[in-house]
Amino acid sequence: MRSKIMTALTVLGAVTVLVLAANTAALAATGKGFLLGKVNSTSKVSTLARTKPGPALSVKTKTGTDAPFAVNGKGKVTNLNADTVDGKDASALGTRAWVWSYSGSSSASSAHTYTLPNLPAGTYLFNYEAWLRPSTYNGAGILDCYLSRGSLYGAESGAPGTAGFGTGVTGSATMTLPVPASVSLNCRVSTGTSTWTFDQSQPLRISAIPISELTLKGFPNARVLPRSK
Repeated sequence: MRSKIMTALTVLGAVTVLVLAANTAALAATGKGFLLGKVNSTSKVSTLARTKPGPALSVKTKTGTDAPFAVNGKGKVTNLNADTVDGKDASALGTRAWVWSYSGSSSASSAHTYTLPNLPAGTYLFNYEAWLRPSTYNGAGILDCYLSRGSLYGAESGAPGTAGFGTGVTGSATMTLPVPASVSLNCRVSTGTSTWTFDQSQPLRISAIPISELTLKGFPNARVLPRSK
């Protein structure tokens, strides 16, 4: 009986040595295993390569609001493709502008309205430039233009002109549209009529640049200047 027990222990010891040797060989070939819940460090890059199509790594958090990764580097990650950034799609990022340009002639009139239809809700910086050609201005007093959206007005500007030089105006204003709406540029001459003619070199052009937010700071404190002697 004793000899059988010794034989069994000898066989068990041999198997244990073989298993440990196999594990040692595997660790020597692939490096140490990744330890969960521990700080793992290495002097070389770690690569996970999948041999079949599909994701190479799946990281799941306890809740959908938990961040799946935490990094301390600010370097650029080559070929990183993200679905959203700060909850925004790529189409909503960056600076985009709508530009309307009118050309051609209209019948003589004292006023014209140019409408920008169905702008999405948001805050915009509007800019416009309008120029009436000398041959069509007729010296009709002052050219006056302003933007409007319902009872909200902005960017009113005016300039006198003559039949020999024509006239031009520019203006800009910020407007917030709580819901999709149309914004109009209204232009008129103070006296008489003028044929409203615009071409490529002398356009009527309006742009709307979306901006993320508009913060009203109010007026700065007034300061009384000393009376000069």
